[in-house]
Amino acid sequence: MSTLRQHYVLTPSHVREPYLFYLLTHPPESIVHLRRAPPEPAPKKSKKSATKGDKKKTKSTPTEGEIVQPPPTIIFCARPRSAAYLTYLLKSLGIRSTALHSRLTQRERLTSLSLFRSSVVPVLISTDVGSRGLDIEGVALVINWDVPSEPEEYTHRVGRTARKGRGGVAVSFVTERDEEKVLKIEGRISMLAECSLPLDEILTNVLADTKLSEMVLPEEQVLERLGAVSTAKRLANMVRFVSILRINFLPTHKSTPHLSRSYPLPHSDRY
Repeated sequence: MSTLRQHYVLTPSHVREPYLFYLLTHPPESIVHLRRAPPEPAPKKSKKSATKGDKKKTKSTPTEGEIVQPPPTIIFCARPRSAAYLTYLLKSLGIRSTALHSRLTQRERLTSLSLFRSSVVPVLISTDVGSRGLDIEGVALVINWDVPSEPEEYTHRVGRTARKGRGGVAVSFVTERDEEKVLKIEGRISMLAECSLPLDEILTNVLADTKLSEMVLPEEQVLERLGAVSTAKRLANMVRFVSILRINFLPTHKSTPHLSRSYPLPHSDRY
């Protein structure tokens, strides 16, 4: 993990959304260059007359007011309903995202992974289902929306970035409930460092990195988009409320989308 930079952001649990939006639209400078352009759509016959100059302009010049997409990012949540909520939230804010959790069908999971791998969607929002076994090249940023309860899960999550010697950044949102979790994580990082490197390297390089460093985001700039983020939160919560009503009171049919896969009830809310 020598190429991995690990940080935390201190924030109350009920106001994480504007900080997440700011972090995605203003990623650390070390990974900005890892942004990927989405694949170009297949040209249509009716548009053959367009000049090459027009095509280049369309590809490189963002539309006024358009959100600049983040580099490849995986956001980890503790519960499927949180993953679904964040997916709706970010889509409402103009950030292309897709979900991966156990309440989705196998086909839906494969579709989400395909969209993320091909850079059609730059943000994958996942539960711990995606923390093991995924080998996706080029993941620049891992965000822990929920700090995992077990330190082992943290190492699996952040291991999705900084692979094969490439650089990467991991950021954890630390709330008022997460102090003990962070201490356990730092203890595990220290133990892994001592087990995997020679003693001289530990003394010179590693011990300084066994604690997560605080990332301070500019509060004034974070709160500039508070109105838009608050509106997106209301929309995402409305979708969640409607889906719960559908689960409890309406019969499901094959012809209608079954939103319980996106917003499961609390008693089934594990992965």
